[in-house]
Amino acid sequence: MKILKSQKGVSLIEVIAGIPLATLVFAIFTISVLHFITTFEETRLYTKLQEDLFNAIETMRYGYAYEPHTDNEGLIGLMTADSVNIWSSRNTLEMRPIVINQTLKKDYWCTITLNDDNHLEVYAKYGLKNFPERKIVFPSTPKKMIGREPQFKILNRGNIWTVEKMSYNKKPLMIKIQLEGQVRFRERRRGQTREDDIRQNTRTIKYETSVFIGNA
Repeated sequence: MKILKSQKGVSLIEVIAGIPLATLVFAIFTISVLHFITTFEETRLYTKLQEDLFNAIETMRYGYAYEPHTDNEGLIGLMTADSVNIWSSRNTLEMRPIVINQTLKKDYWCTITLNDDNHLEVYAKYGLKNFPERKIVFPSTPKKMIGREPQFKILNRGNIWTVEKMSYNKKPLMIKIQLEGQVRFRERRRGQTREDDIRQNTRTIKYETSVFIGNA
């Protein structure tokens, strides 16, 4: 006659009792993963905002290369400008280089404008070669709307460029550039205050620098 020895195991009651704990652990794990993904994506977008603002300032400083329209031509930027004009709207910066042939001077210029989407665009003319279209220099990614607002935008409309120094004949010698950019991660929730929306759903950064006009 065989004698059955006692064996260790898990009873049905223990299995049923462990289900809520397993469910809780799984829920915590899922929430942690989703939080990590959200944080990672927000960090990526915020880093992109910083890079795009920096590159926009460098475009103002050195000019914009647009092949083949700028082939064999000195790029028109603040570092190579002879004259600079901030339009009365204060949302457009116009730069003109030194041109030996004065009759062609009117045909060499570059403008950087804050458009209605609060994005920066560049347009230029190099002699007989016009840019066929305006090129967006901020942001570097295609336009994306989150709710009714662009994902990336410039906040300080009308206050991007300021003349810091003038020559004796009232020509600008140094331009101050201020760019306050914002990236939006998600739409404003119903019932959320404006302050909470800005704090929870967006990130903002401000860049500021001064540039001497190279040939002024």
